[in-house]
Amino acid sequence: MHSLLFEAIIRRNIAKRIKRRIKKRKLKKKYTVRSSFPSLLLEAIKRSFIGKRRKTRHRRKKELEKKYCPDWSSLPGGTLEMVAEKLTLIDCLSLSKVCSSWNTVLGEELPNWQRHGFPWLLVSGQQNKEVKTCISILENRVWEFELSEAYGKYCWGSFRDWLIMVKDLDSVHIEVSLLNPFTKRQISLPSIWNFYHKVVLSGLPSENNFICMLLHSQNRELAFWIPGAQSWHKHKLTGEPFEDAVFCNGSFYLLGDGFNIWQIDVKSIYSSIGEGDDFGTLSKIEIQFHEIKRPEIFQLQEGMALQSHDDNQILRYLVESCGELLLVCRYFSSKHETQKFEVYSLDYCQSSWKKVEDLGDQMIFLGKCCSTSFSARELGVGIGNSIYFCNDAAAPWWNEWDSDHLKGISLRLGFNKTKGRDWGIFRLDNKDGEPFLFHGDIDNWAFTWFTAPSWWCYRNVPPVEMLWTDCFYFTCV
Repeated sequence: MHSLLFEAIIRRNIAKRIKRRIKKRKLKKKYTVRSSFPSLLLEAIKRSFIGKRRKTRHRRKKELEKKYCPDWSSLPGGTLEMVAEKLTLIDCLSLSKVCSSWNTVLGEELPNWQRHGFPWLLVSGQQNKEVKTCISILENRVWEFELSEAYGKYCWGSFRDWLIMVKDLDSVHIEVSLLNPFTKRQISLPSIWNFYHKVVLSGLPSENNFICMLLHSQNRELAFWIPGAQSWHKHKLTGEPFEDAVFCNGSFYLLGDGFNIWQIDVKSIYSSIGEGDDFGTLSKIEIQFHEIKRPEIFQLQEGMALQSHDDNQILRYLVESCGELLLVCRYFSSKHETQKFEVYSLDYCQSSWKKVEDLGDQMIFLGKCCSTSFSARELGVGIGNSIYFCNDAAAPWWNEWDSDHLKGISLRLGFNKTKGRDWGIFRLDNKDGEPFLFHGDIDNWAFTWFTAPSWWCYRNVPPVEMLWTDCFYFTCV
């Protein structure tokens, strides 16, 4: 009886709970349906308010940007060029990445920017390849250039961003051409005897008022060509043989074995060619001979110096640097290892070579038919007062296209890849005798220095973060 009563009470309580729950649900649904319209309205008002706030915030941001952050891409014409002229090339390289309009302006081939550029190396021994390998020293990066115009040709030298190419026609004649790897422009010169070992240009081929000069040391013979000429014009010098030549301040300068200088004014070459001498010879060129005193070290040890020179242990270069004529002496050991460098400046008033102890911010790049100099301050790097050199043969009259019969000679003479040390960076303030070179393969011909123009670098080169460390060592190994 008690159990039945207790069960009835429980059922009644459960029924009451169920009724209360159903009632609550009905009330909640009732008020929710009635309040749905106000809630949607409030939600719409809220969204509208948020949208207006965003628009207001965006408008104020635009006004502030217009007031305090002007549109740099719309600078007045010429302003960016004026700013770039005051900056280093590396800073301009970063500047060119600010926006596309700045990249377009800095990437133009402006005439007054022709002198600007970065030093590059062209790898030798690729005459049978359409793709040429170039090394950017600044970036420590290898570039591959597709140059079908250079197929089957050797690189003889360079003048800024122009390469001097040679095609061996029949081992007796050669065909010389000038090629710009960045614009792909090419200038063909008349063929000539395979006789000369040095080539020098007086200016940029793009300016069409330059002179190309070829020279042979032992025979003291010169050959000149000007744009539009159908043949070469030759001239014979008298006196001692000469070793190197360079163009500086409107004249060709030739270095004699005895440290003397021949100076040939380009105006006299033009006038002599214009007179139309017969048989392609020039007899009325104005040549000045300067008898220059030997450097002091050669005066004190003249016999030893001459003995060393006869054994091809000293290689001398003429280099133009900031309008000054420099003589760079490179000393080799008996194992063809570069021992040291000495730099001399020509003193015209005293007719003597003065030793240079400090090059300042100048960086000299040595190479056969491609020696040049750069300003470290203009580039924006911290390594001045230095000489960059590569694998030049001690005999300056050898040419790469005549080297087939010379292959293997270095091995038979005991020179191999572990003994030939011809690459490196020499600093004139290296008083502690720190190592400045490393091992190279002397069977390979020297690479060619040339200039990558700034406008091309602004278009294609990313901003440089590594500023002239010893990347030259790692790149060339």
